Amino acid sequence: MKFAIFTFVILTVLIPSVINLECYICNSNDNEDCASNNLPDKYIHNCDVNVEPYCRTILQTIDEKKSIVRTCGSKAGSKSCYKTIGKNTANVCSCNTNLCNNAISLNQQRRIITVISSITILAIPMIILR
Repeated sequence: MKFAIFTFVILTVLIPSVINLECYICNSNDNEDCASNNLPDKYIHNCDVNVEPYCRTILQTIDEKKSIVRTCGSKAGSKSCYKTIGKNTANVCSCNTNLCNNAISLNQQRRIITVISSITILAIPMIILR
């Protein structure tokens, strides 16, 4: 019974991230606040990518003008981040948790805290009932 409750709690925390991937979608060339560390909710979108959805952040320099593009993509590739080299450069990073293409991914921190809290809440009664 204890294992069933534990499994239910873990699946409840983890399954929503598999079913729906939310990413920030914006371009700092069009909207200056896309470059901020605290993105507004208006940029949150569900990714409608059919195969392995990922969130992407692209920091690019084109003709010495820097911009940030946040978007959805598919298939991250072998590395989570890579850099293109040349006159125009781009740092491209991919991730696969909700809202992970923010400058500071608080969502990932919240998920870790939730999992640790759930384990702690389940472990305390097991220890006390021994």
